[in-house]
Amino acid sequence: MLGSRPRRSACAGHYSAIVRPSEQGGGTAPAAGPVRGFPIGRIFGVPIVVAPSWVLSVAIIAALGIPVITEVVPGTSTGVAVLVSVLLGILLGLSVLAHELGHCLVARLRGMKVVGVRLYLLGGVSEMGRLPATPRDEALVAAAGPAVSAVLAGLCWAVLATTRIGTVGWLFVLLLALSNLVIAVFNLLPALPLDGGRVLRAGVWRASGNRRAGTSAAVIGGYLIAAALLIWAVALVVNTGSGGVLPAGIALAMALFVAVGAAAERPPRPPNRWPVGLSLASLGTPIRQLPAETPVREVLHTAIDRAVLLTEPDGMARGLLDVPAAQSLAERDPFAPASLAGRPFTPESIVLPDDDPAEVLGRARSAAASVFLLVDDAGRPVAVLRSDRLLAASSMTRTHWWEFSM
Repeated sequence: MLGSRPRRSACAGHYSAIVRPSEQGGGTAPAAGPVRGFPIGRIFGVPIVVAPSWVLSVAIIAALGIPVITEVVPGTSTGVAVLVSVLLGILLGLSVLAHELGHCLVARLRGMKVVGVRLYLLGGVSEMGRLPATPRDEALVAAAGPAVSAVLAGLCWAVLATTRIGTVGWLFVLLLALSNLVIAVFNLLPALPLDGGRVLRAGVWRASGNRRAGTSAAVIGGYLIAAALLIWAVALVVNTGSGGVLPAGIALAMALFVAVGAAAERPPRPPNRWPVGLSLASLGTPIRQLPAETPVREVLHTAIDRAVLLTEPDGMARGLLDVPAAQSLAERDPFAPASLAGRPFTPESIVLPDDDPAEVLGRARSAAASVFLLVDDAGRPVAVLRSDRLLAASSMTRTHWWEFSM
């Protein structure tokens, strides 16, 4: 599933947008944060990273699968049950990977840069270089993951017909088919942060012309789905007693995941009115991109009349030069790399073209970021916005903001 994380046992996947180098004109923008885990290679050129928690996923699935196998297929030895359960956990991880690669493939076809795929505890995430530019892009990329999971479930059902009922092989394929079906169905629920919530957002976005309205609708869907899962968990315990504790626990975990994810996606309410007609771009400071290893003394000469964006050799943004820190560093060691005086960007400090200026102002007031990076639709840095300038602009009347922005 898409952006900023469902769990599956329900395994879940999603994609999130992080700002990365643009393929056009060599533009660069910061990533949302470092990808933690172990790189295991590339598939179709997409880097794959496995977080340490993924190993725990295999252990959890194995622990749940062993008693199921020994009960459904009497006479199965503990060793065989363990081996089959571990293999099931690994193949479910590969199923999640296929789900994420579905997002990646369609994103590439829609002109979006794919940064990589990360697998973690009972789930995964596809990281894109930018947010979808249109409702159509959002819907297509979101729907691709569940579509792949549905195809995998269908293939498993086809293989199931060739197995003998009651055998370990039959049960193994059946569990794999059911798991992929659960992945597809769960992710299609109309709730953020699930893929279905992103499809819902795309529909409302297209109908209203307002992405924020689509986000609000999908967040409400998330709360409703979480409430439904919570009611279901209570009903399972009441109606089936101790036998319903395990599925109720899974339902409760899913409800918590959806509720927390929906809350994280909720667009903050703009705390202030923004002067009509005043654009964020008009308040920006021009930027200059320089390698992060450039001597700090040289970088300071550039920082006199513009902001300096420090970049890695691969074009990835390291952060914004902190001028006071750079000046202090230059006094001690003028040839030290400017990266030592860099201020990293956070997701809250990235401003997209369709962001509501009042919402950005709210971030400035809440001290979520003191400096913002304005990027264009292709993910290229456009300008730096400083909180003090945003706050000053918010207090301007319509008769004064034009002079202020100039």
